[in-house]
Amino acid sequence: MNPATLATIHNDRLLAICNHCANTVELNERQLIKKYGRGYEVPEIRKRLRCTRCGSRNCAVQLALPEDKSA
Repeated sequence: MNPATLATIHNDRLLAICNHCANTVELNERQLIKKYGRGYEVPEIRKRLRCTRCGSRNCAVQLALPEDKSA
């Protein structure tokens, strides 16, 4: 199975999560596509991350669960 690319995440929210301090930020998909291209693999993004709170490079990337708009 091939890894997801920026083109295949279909406007889902992409989160960067620091494994050291748990700081979580939403990544801007459009900026990522502009910088790296639509074919860039999502797992590769984590190699370029640095936590904005603690400076750790030990970060994860994951798709956010859809928001529940019924509440």
